Amino acid sequence: MRTRDGQDWQTDFYKGMEVHVTALPHANDPQRWDYSVRIAQPAEDAGTASDLTASAGDDADYPTPEAAVAAGFEKGYAMVDRLLS
Repeated sequence: MRTRDGQDWQTDFYKGMEVHVTALPHANDPQRWDYSVRIAQPAEDAGTASDLTASAGDDADYPTPEAAVAAGFEKGYAMVDRLLS
């Protein structure tokens, strides 16, 4: 899903929730990547107004957008687990 701001969001369904992740290039080093995660109810717009929770990155830098997205999904799954506990 490409949004108006040009970000390419990927979506996975996990335990009844939608996990949306996008890779973000670092402003000071375009060779390194981070991620942003949004958690939403199924069929809700993934915009910030419908987020149940959101998070931006971690302390790691990733060498590719794919590695950043994979790390983002791991974080997203953990966020869903916390929401449901």
